[in-house]
Amino acid sequence: MINDLTDRQQRLAAYLSELSEQAWAAGWMRGVEHELWQAVVSGPRQVGRLHVTVEHIDRLRRLSADCGGWITFDDVAEETFVPIEQWTARGADRAPPPATIA
Repeated sequence: MINDLTDRQQRLAAYLSELSEQAWAAGWMRGVEHELWQAVVSGPRQVGRLHVTVEHIDRLRRLSADCGGWITFDDVAEETFVPIEQWTARGADRAPPPATIA
């Protein structure tokens, strides 16, 4: 839940949500965290109607490095921090699930 996150984690969550809004006009499209991580790993790409640029990727990398992880979302816990070691260990850089409205 957003209130359980540190300020640094909240900044990353807010930016992921902002990009989700730009891509799909949805505060958190299901799978957006995977789609955007794929851009971080592989470079610029189309995500929904948003072209994720080098500038987006640089900001995502900075925010992730600042908090030491990534943010995921589910219907029960909502925004949840995942340490970067856990995020990458569970194959977050593999093909993302199809994006759907959360």
